[in-house]
Amino acid sequence: MARKILLIVFALLITGSTIFFVRSWVGQQKQPVVETVETAPVKADYQILVVSTDLPAGTLVQEKHLKWQPWPESDDIEEIYVVEEVRTLEEFVGTVVRQGIGNGEPVTDSRFIKPGEQGFLAAVLNPGKRAISIPINATSGIAGFVFPGDRVDVILTHGRVTESESEEDGTATRRASETILTNARVIAMDQSTNDQEQQASVRGLATLEVTPKQVEILTVAKEMGRLSLSLRSLAQVTDERKSKDGKPVFKRERGRGHTWDSEASSIVTGPRRTGIPTTVINVVRAGDAKQKLFD
Repeated sequence: MARKILLIVFALLITGSTIFFVRSWVGQQKQPVVETVETAPVKADYQILVVSTDLPAGTLVQEKHLKWQPWPESDDIEEIYVVEEVRTLEEFVGTVVRQGIGNGEPVTDSRFIKPGEQGFLAAVLNPGKRAISIPINATSGIAGFVFPGDRVDVILTHGRVTESESEEDGTATRRASETILTNARVIAMDQSTNDQEQQASVRGLATLEVTPKQVEILTVAKEMGRLSLSLRSLAQVTDERKSKDGKPVFKRERGRGHTWDSEASSIVTGPRRTGIPTTVINVVRAGDAKQKLFD
């Protein structure tokens, strides 16, 4: 009897050991085999031109907007991209973005419009704006120190203005100048829109970005007298009293105005006052109307 019990216990031990061994073996087979794959580093055989920031359509490209970036070798890379030592970065300085391009995207010819190409000037203009050219010379163009991107005022100088002095003396001829346009953006000098070439040179035409109404004003002004440009400062004066929450409010500079020759020279005198009332103003007060005469 004792022998049978001993054989049963021994059989159970063998069975348990077998089960444990089988379970361990099956568990090892289910574990995934991780293989270490060594990836070869990308070999950057080329440097291609990419943009260094987001450029929306209509942006005038400057040198700071572009950079060279390593790029792996591929078929026809020189035909698709702008490759260093094959082409230059300067080719795209002064161009205009035809279609918006994101930071890090490669530069391609189809995404930019170059000066002289069809649609170039239209791409430079902001929405709702117009372009108009006015003739200038060394004097009216500030000796060639106006460049694309600058802001200017336009001054109209009248050669002769006829004013009535009195009934006896007839008319007097005077001269005057007036500011007809303020804070206009220069988009081109002659046919150059490149704001990187900061070398002064006398130009014959200045192209300004203006509103449709200002186009009409400048068109008429060209027939009335001589036009001159007045260069504005890039910096603006802050109005501390109106600035709030760290947001600056800039003081409004003198806008449109005029100056007579008598204000520029003490020798020239203005129209003489005769003392004869020439202006009639109707004054209504509490239903009672009266006329006031002023000289």
